[in-house]
Amino acid sequence: MIDDALGDRSLVVVSNREPYVHEYVEGEPTAERPAGGLVTALDGVVAKTGGTWVAWGSGDADFDPAVAPDGEVAVPPGDSGGDPADDDRPGYTLSRLDLPRRLVENYYYGYSNQVLWPICHLEADPVTVDPAFAPAYREANRRFAERAVAADPDVVWFQDYHLALAPQYVREQRPDARLVQFWHVPWPTPEFFEICPQGTELLRGLLGNDAIGFHLERYAANFRDCVARFVPDAAVTESGTIRYDGRTVETYASPIGVDTERVAANARSDGATHYWDRVTDRYDLDPERSIVLGVDRLDYTKGVIERLDALAHLLETNPGLAGEFTYVQKGTRTREGIPAYRRYYDEVRDRIADLNGAYGTPDWTPVVYIEDDVDDRELAGLYRYADAAVVSSRRDGMNLVAKEFVAAQGQPAPNAGLAQADGLDRSTRNRTPGALVLSRFVGAAESLCPAALSVNPYDVAGFAETIRTALTMDETERRERAASMRASVREDDIDAWLATQTDVLTGESRIAADDD
Repeated sequence: MIDDALGDRSLVVVSNREPYVHEYVEGEPTAERPAGGLVTALDGVVAKTGGTWVAWGSGDADFDPAVAPDGEVAVPPGDSGGDPADDDRPGYTLSRLDLPRRLVENYYYGYSNQVLWPICHLEADPVTVDPAFAPAYREANRRFAERAVAADPDVVWFQDYHLALAPQYVREQRPDARLVQFWHVPWPTPEFFEICPQGTELLRGLLGNDAIGFHLERYAANFRDCVARFVPDAAVTESGTIRYDGRTVETYASPIGVDTERVAANARSDGATHYWDRVTDRYDLDPERSIVLGVDRLDYTKGVIERLDALAHLLETNPGLAGEFTYVQKGTRTREGIPAYRRYYDEVRDRIADLNGAYGTPDWTPVVYIEDDVDDRELAGLYRYADAAVVSSRRDGMNLVAKEFVAAQGQPAPNAGLAQADGLDRSTRNRTPGALVLSRFVGAAESLCPAALSVNPYDVAGFAETIRTALTMDETERRERAASMRASVREDDIDAWLATQTDVLTGESRIAADDD
């Protein structure tokens, strides 16, 4: 337990995203928890410690005088909109930063997502270097650091690429605090990282930490290689630590997982079944056709265009598959303030229209596109009823969609075995686990392949053939592959990840102990 491990040491988590957002609903401020397994898991960790979470207040009611007149609010919110099941948990303080709109535009939409995001994902074309971006990133990081210091921390846990400079700023004011950062996206090679005009400055900022974590060892190795090349006064040791500024900085790999029990429970829920029934009715899905599923934020790194091109090639080269399956794409818009993302939305929708126009028939639409907001149970319904899922990211730090799909498969529905009114027992559909087509360029491929069908999203013909293999795989092979993937997902679940983070946060990790 992290609270026992920390003892009387105070924990402060710092992230761009907040665990609870207050929005006006019918004129009243109401708390909502953003969807996402990581936010939920960290929320539970901070609640156990009674610590502080520093984040940007992005909700339109976040600073309502009735909610948080000084920017701080006690959470979980209880009857103000949180999950009633959370009401009995210990609470903590959510300390919100009220960032000016212009700063958000240049720090978050600008530097974080038009410089760092594409560089970390090895995408050169979307990189946009505006002179206003870097100063805004520095200013926002300084504000996060100042708020963290104000919470009088003993341990500070930074999350992700939005906060590369904040650790050094905190180190200057709290030299004795233990600082740890987890980098949730890939770390690029030195050859690609040197695109970044502020590369050395970012590395020095991150070296303000005592430990820096990544999903995979190769990301950690890339980081160390960048330090060796671009920070001449730092020394990388054979054990994977870095000597810098009179301190030892640990680097480590820890693959993040999902809450397998929670995902499985969601997949078994009435909400999952009812949502799938609504989707089936709304889009007139034929229960005799296989369902191929994609669940993605509409980000150019997710390989949705490449996936649609592969589906078009599959239908062109395998005309006998026409009408045999329906591809369901659940898309979520993101970062709509960035032109590259708006163009990507349009391109995705155009490709879907073209594909349906070229191959659709009066009684069959090849691609169904869903952009509705869904909760965790409804999403689990999509996972559970799919006969195959496709995750085709061009680059991804881990990709939890792949792991959630595996965890949701094979779950019996409520009232399983009872026939639906129309004579079709949808609740028992997909007792045979679905196949997973997985890009070799995502972190999850390291543990899920070869049980998952590995694919290069840039190889259109090979990609199409792999989807065909997933659709025609026999039941025995499906079950064997699914069992292997389930074992992997359970072994590297969210609890395993949190256990490693607890060891690092408290200074009990293996490398830290060896250096002592």
